[in-house]
Order: sequence, then structure tokens, then C-alpha cells
Amino acid sequence: MQYRTEGEIHLCYPEIMNKIYIVFIFCCLFLLSNKSKADDKVWLEAEQFDHIGGWVIDPQFVDQMGSPYLLAHGLGEPVKPATTSVRFPQKGKYHFWIRTKDWSPYPKGPGKFQVQINQDTINEVFGGNRVAEWHWQYGGTVNIRDLTVSISLLDLTGFEGRVDALYFSKKNEEPPLSKKDLTAFRKKMLNLPSEPIDEGTFDLVVVGGGIAGISASIQSARLGLKVALIQNRPVLGGNNSSEIRLPMQGDMDKNLFPKVGRIVRELDTGFKGEAGSATDYGDDLKMAKISAEKNISLFLSTHIFDVKTSGNRITAVIGRNIVTSKEHQFSGKYFVDCTGDGTVGYAAGANFKMGREGYNETKEPKAPMFSDSMTLGTTIHWYANAQDYASSFPVCDWAVQFSEKYYLESTRGAWNWETGFFWDTVENAEKVRDHKFRVIYGHWSYLKNNLPEKYKNWKLEWMGLVAGKRESRRLIGDVFLTELDILNNVQYPDACITTTWGIDLHYPDPVNSKFYPGEEFIAVADHDRNFTPYHFPYRCLYSNNIENLFMAGRNISVSHIALGTVRVMKTTGMMGEVVGIAAYLCNKFDCSPREIYLNHLTDFLTMLKE
Repeated sequence: MQYRTEGEIHLCYPEIMNKIYIVFIFCCLFLLSNKSKADDKVWLEAEQFDHIGGWVIDPQFVDQMGSPYLLAHGLGEPVKPATTSVRFPQKGKYHFWIRTKDWSPYPKGPGKFQVQINQDTINEVFGGNRVAEWHWQYGGTVNIRDLTVSISLLDLTGFEGRVDALYFSKKNEEPPLSKKDLTAFRKKMLNLPSEPIDEGTFDLVVVGGGIAGISASIQSARLGLKVALIQNRPVLGGNNSSEIRLPMQGDMDKNLFPKVGRIVRELDTGFKGEAGSATDYGDDLKMAKISAEKNISLFLSTHIFDVKTSGNRITAVIGRNIVTSKEHQFSGKYFVDCTGDGTVGYAAGANFKMGREGYNETKEPKAPMFSDSMTLGTTIHWYANAQDYASSFPVCDWAVQFSEKYYLESTRGAWNWETGFFWDTVENAEKVRDHKFRVIYGHWSYLKNNLPEKYKNWKLEWMGLVAGKRESRRLIGDVFLTELDILNNVQYPDACITTTWGIDLHYPDPVNSKFYPGEEFIAVADHDRNFTPYHFPYRCLYSNNIENLFMAGRNISVSHIALGTVRVMKTTGMMGEVVGIAAYLCNKFDCSPREIYLNHLTDFLTMLKE
């Protein structure tokens, strides 16, 4: 090691200072260069507008297209503008893009909108340019005269125009298209933290705020566990919420363990109808029940999209707030996938199935001879009501077309308005939902314009925008329940939940298929009304390869046929209650969900009784 004397240090001082000065100047120039690059761009997330007006935030397809977006869900009447104020770094000319899509492009797109900057409306019409995929539509150039400006999204039709983001740049450079590159670009433009915000560590992390997730959270919290409940929408309830409007189905009085279902009864409003009023489904009741539990931390509007793992265990889940775009991390000892789509399990590498198993695999009487990709369909509920005045509805040549040979005289769409049987209900979820939009609008347009005397006073009043799914991924547990288990009344030692809804399988209506092959939108049901209640096992409720992952809901370990009986909400709620008890015992004995069956079954069954 070399040392310098005091004199040598003194003699080196000017030389050192010169070098520091040069480095300082270089850094300043570098920072100014970067600042000028950052200062010639403006990025706006549509969901972060100050006021979204009549537009709504749609977060359903984040995993596929990368972001929530604003949707002009106006039922054929233009919605109120969304407005925001933004400060530009410089005055002058900017190139301008909007990320959008023409969701029904032929013969012309219905979801049209314009952009207004201060009082100037941009000439370009967005959303109707026949590009059916999410893309950047160029809006030309705009002259920014003031540093602070107001920007408005002006819906022109009320027919599902959609806006993800707006981008202004001094340079004529379109933002990235690929999901991976666009995600990185979005983070940079929003100046988001490189690491997720740490929300802490929990005994149990429940992902999905439907009936199953609510029940699992309340049960485990009442047993003393510290619980995080994460829901990717602003309301709780899933299919039994004001967003989708399905009643809870299934009986609660034939249970093997009569006290299982107590929490589900607390959540039930007693309303039995489909597509009722918003208040019929008890959004406030569910929120009040969760808020009353001191051991539950609730995170609404947070979409879980990734996990962290160590070996075959999940250590944390990562979610994105659908408004702020900020990422949040939730660490935990145990996790419950109540997402319906098996999102957490899929991200963690859990074994899963999708589509119908073949008879050659399961020997189920109702199974097709060979496996295929068909699933139970997806429903959008809607209704119209008679008014004391006449109203019109536009001809929708872009929608599904009806004729004298085939049309429906319905003023309300219930369970059988179902589509997506042959499409991937996860990866093509937006396509499935949008096809139902085209069906409902086409149907209503036909009635209003072809049978005007009968329907002139009828008005389309409500249509859901959140799709009510019946089936997608099913995660595999230590028991894979099939139709044969149910028909043969196989008695498992860990039987814990009683299903009373007869096996209910939906297929495309043959008449509808004749006119719309491959794009069916009306279902028929093969429903066993003489069903004998069946008690199915706990081992369907945890993953067979992810050590600390439970599941509750329509994504549990069953075949396509067996799903037809366990998928109704009172049954899925009981799944949540049972998982809450199992999670408590796992935490107590510091063991895996599998070890509850192997080593602590007596304790588990005793708690179910008590």
C-alpha cells in the first residue's frame, strides 16, 4: 500500500480539483441531456384522468393487453367527457398518439371518440379505424400554446370506445407495441419505483374478492390470522355483486357439517333473481362484513399479476393498482387463489387443466370421447324497461345481425345469454365479452327498428360490462374430483363440503348454432334436477405441486363435468370457510395444506363440527 506525505497531497490538490470539476461539468451536461429528452414527452394514463365523467375503468384484461383502460359504456348514448389537467414541459408542436382499438371494426367501428385540448377539438376520430387489436393511433400534431392545458375525451357514440393511454412527443416516435416493451416504457414515463411497495407480511394472503375469497378471509381472520384480501375491482362480491348481478345458488341445509356455511349465510341478501337492481346484491353488506374484521387488511382495485417463489413455495404476490399503476407486494406464509381464473397458481407454475377431459381419460359418462378445449360459457346480464315515452335506438350494422328467420323477443338477458364456448376464456376474455356486446346491441337494434310498434316505448337501461365467467383454469390438487366420484357416491375420509346443485353443464343452443356456427350466444342446460347431495374432499382445495397454495371457487381440483355441480356461489363460499379453517391449522402446526390431511385430519374434522 502506498502513502502520500502532507506536501504531496497539497501539491496534488489543484490537479484533483480540476478532475472533479471536469467530472462535475460532464455530469451536468449528461443530466441536462437526459432532462431535455424527458422534457419533450408527456404520457397520460386514461384511468388517471382527474374526472372520468361517464367513462368507466375496465381492469379485466390487464394480463392480456397490459393495462386497465377507460370504456365509454353508454348503451348507445354518448357518455360525459373525461377531463384532466396536464402541464407540458415546453410550448410548441407535439406529435400525438392514443392507444385504442376498434373493437367491432366491420363494416365500420362503433367506438368512436375525439380529443379536445383546451377548447380545440382534434380533427382525428379515434377508435373506428378498423384496427381490431390494441394499437397506437396517430392523431397528427398539436400546437401547445400554454404550459398547463386541459384535455378531454369526447365520446361520440356511447358504444364502448376505449382509451388506454395518450402520448405526446416533440419527436415523431410511436411508443412501443409489444407488451413487454410497452410495460417498461410505461413505467419509465410514469416514473414508477423500480421495486413494488412493500405492504407487509401476512399469515394468509387471499387473492380474489368474490364469495369464496370473502368467506376465506372472514373465517381465517376470526380464528386470529392476519389476513390480506386483495380484489382487482372496486367492489366485492364477484359474480354476486352489482357489477355482474348473479344470485347465490345452492342449498345450505344438507351439509355434512351443518355449521359450515355460517359466513355464507351472513353474506346472503336472500335475493334470488338475475339482473336485478344494483342494491339487490349486497355490495355494502359485504364491505361492512369485511370492515368489521380487525384482522383483515383490504386492498381493492389491485390486480395480482406475478408471484415470488422459493422452491415450490410462494413467498409473495405482486399486484398493480388499477388507477395509480403503482405495484405492491404482499408477502405471506400461505396463499389462497380465489381468482376464478387460477391467476396466482398459474403464475406460480401450479399444475392445471382447461377444457373438457375425454372419456378415454376419466371414463365419465357425460364426457366427450376425447378431450377438447370447450368450456362453460360467459354471460353478460342486461335488461330493458318500458317507459311512458317513445325512444329510438340506432341501426347497428357492426353488431351481430338478426333477421326474420332468427330473432329473439327478449327484454332481459339472463344465464342463457352465454358465449365463448370454443374460445380461450382467459386469453380471449376481451373478445368473448365484446362478442356479447355485439349480440345485445344487435338484438336490441333489431327489436327497436324492425318491430317499432311493439318496442317503441322500451329502453335499454342496464348492461353489465364485467363478464360473468363459469369456467377457465382448474388447479390440480391431491384429489381430482370427477363425475364418477359423484355418481358412485365415493366417501372420502376428508369429505368436508356438501354440494347440492345438480351437475349443470351448458352447451350452445342447437338452433342458435345453426345460424351462428362457432359464435353461439345462447345456451341450453343439461341440469340434473334429481341430484343427491354429495360431500367432496378437502384435498380438492390445495395445489398438488405448490406447497403453500390453497384454492377456493371455480378453479378447484375437479373435472369439467364435476365443475358443473361445485361452481355455484354458496358452495364456493363454503370452500372459502373450509380453507380458512385449514389455513388456521397450518399456521398453528407450521405445516403445509397437504399435512393437514396426512397428520392433522382429526383436528380439522373436529373444527368443522365445532
